[in-house]
Amino acid sequence: MAKDYYNILGIQRGTSQEEIKKAYKKLAKKYHPDISKETDAEQKFKDVQHAYSVLGDEQKRRNYDQFGEQSERFGQGGFQGFGGEGFDFSDIFEQFGGGGFGDIFGQGRRGPRRGEDIIVKLSLSFEEAAFGIKKEIEVDRIEECDNCKGSGAKPGTKIVTCSTCNGSGMEKQIRRTFLGTIATQTTCRKCKGQGESVDDPCPVCSGSGREHKKKKISITIPAGIDSGNHLRLRDQGNEGEKGAVKGDLITVIFVEPHEVFKRDGFDIFMELPVSFSEAALGNEIAVPTLKGKAKLKVPSGTQSGTLFKMKEKGIQKLQRKDFGDQYVRVIVKTPEKMSKKMKKTLEELQAEEKIQSERKGFFGKLKGIFD
Repeated sequence: MAKDYYNILGIQRGTSQEEIKKAYKKLAKKYHPDISKETDAEQKFKDVQHAYSVLGDEQKRRNYDQFGEQSERFGQGGFQGFGGEGFDFSDIFEQFGGGGFGDIFGQGRRGPRRGEDIIVKLSLSFEEAAFGIKKEIEVDRIEECDNCKGSGAKPGTKIVTCSTCNGSGMEKQIRRTFLGTIATQTTCRKCKGQGESVDDPCPVCSGSGREHKKKKISITIPAGIDSGNHLRLRDQGNEGEKGAVKGDLITVIFVEPHEVFKRDGFDIFMELPVSFSEAALGNEIAVPTLKGKAKLKVPSGTQSGTLFKMKEKGIQKLQRKDFGDQYVRVIVKTPEKMSKKMKKTLEELQAEEKIQSERKGFFGKLKGIFD
């Protein structure tokens, strides 16, 4: 059954790229396997990532809106048609021998395949994400075989010209189709288009020229990164076929929650307890920030829940030098246990206050309800 990428991200068609990104970040946090307790969290996390990889790219999104999931099979080359979108007709002609549309015209030789990307998840503390850090991670990736140096042949043996294609890398075939007799050229099945073959393959890599290895890689995490962001390291993925480029290493970031601060973009929020007397009389209070202690002036008469803004005390913005802000919500704490002196002082204060008379005024406004 076809998947609806808009439904996966919980958005409507026509949604802006900014809203798509917000929806992705929200769901990536929700279903991240490191924190989600849902049984199918990992699959949902993968679905969300894939949906965003399509809808987050304008060209891929237009293709998807017009052709659905089949759009992901479109080539960057191919024919221009159907409204100017790139469309690859090669599948239609696979029945002619697997060579594709280009083979009909003698141009079917497939180049060596690029190495596959490696995707890893990396958890960071709140502070590491805010300030940036260097991390070393270990990945299991495909690299050139040390034993044969990528040739695929057993050391000391020779690589010979492929006997099937005589070194051309192509097999020529004549096929009868509904279009008539067609001469096709397909990539050589024996040498896979290399033009060379190995009679005595390397015992380590079985002739592939590649092997699995553990590799430690250093990653520089920029200040201001957030959950759902990803870093791409070019050519740090799996080794490609002989003559092809390597894949990339893609690191998906997850930021652990903080005990004090909560993050919204590059702004941070916190709650600060203050005493009844501090709120009533006013005070200058030490407040924790990501840069250390700072002073916050609480004016007299401050009410519980009041939100104060501390400019540029938040998180550094990605690839920039300016910062977000810090917001402090003061919570007035009423004493639960009081000494006789405190109780007497508050009783005297209560006698001076006008709150009781203000409350009586409510009943006058509601006259008739309580009669």
